[in-house]
Amino acid sequence: MLTITTCHRYPEPPPNLITLAQALQQRGIDTHFDTWQNAPQTPFILPLCAWDYADQPAAFAQWIDDAVGNGQHFLNPPELMRWNMNKRYLTDLAAQGINVIPTEFLPCDGQFGEAHQQALQDILSTQQWLEAVVKPAIGQSGKGVCKIRAGEALGEAWEDSDTSDGLMVQPYIRDIEQAGETSLVCIKGRFSHAVRRQPPKGEWRANSAYGVTILPVNPPDFAVANAEALLRTLPKMPLYARVDGTLIGDTFLLNELELIEPALYLHTCEPATTRFAEAVAERIEAIQRGM
Repeated sequence: MLTITTCHRYPEPPPNLITLAQALQQRGIDTHFDTWQNAPQTPFILPLCAWDYADQPAAFAQWIDDAVGNGQHFLNPPELMRWNMNKRYLTDLAAQGINVIPTEFLPCDGQFGEAHQQALQDILSTQQWLEAVVKPAIGQSGKGVCKIRAGEALGEAWEDSDTSDGLMVQPYIRDIEQAGETSLVCIKGRFSHAVRRQPPKGEWRANSAYGVTILPVNPPDFAVANAEALLRTLPKMPLYARVDGTLIGDTFLLNELELIEPALYLHTCEPATTRFAEAVAERIEAIQRGM
């Protein structure tokens, strides 16, 4: 009935999702794991481990469309997932009044070259950013993320990279070295639990690929309120979401909103697995009633 999709690069699910599958089985929901590339045919799909979609964004988007066309149901609205694939969504959220880290986008027509280097420096000069972080507009797990200073070239590695989806450029927030990144997990629009993703000393990328430590935390009330308010601005309420940001004083500065395949860190909060399993069961039942 339900497939939790993994991917070719990481076909095995993490232990906390095996526990989730067991909780769903106990609620009468036949739950399996399969890669999204295999196009599983179950009526319901939860793509929580599609951790390589950024390598094949067109194929992933086509898979979503094909599944919807087949009458299958994603537990987060597919239109939100498509929108969430490209980090240009940050400009949409900023237009809604969300406190987003300042973000500029650099269009790229294929491989990164000298003209793009100049355009990147023009952004830093116009924004008066002495240091900036550059990321692929479609990317996951910190892949391709780098830091540059004004006047520096982006790096030779990018010259052979496909950047056809464009790049995003943000000021370097030095606070993240000490504060890390706070990830708030929300279920049905309500805060469930949170972790701090703490980079090791000397590192600034708060991603698992760079040795980040995951620490359960109780975020301040204003961060919870901001996360829940953000989700209310969306055209449809997602079943699950992870709101990532940096706490700077009494400000929660949004870094990313994850609506497709976020690690939900269910194992860091005792009631989280039960809470999420119940929400999944309720969503499936609601869809079935409407069919």
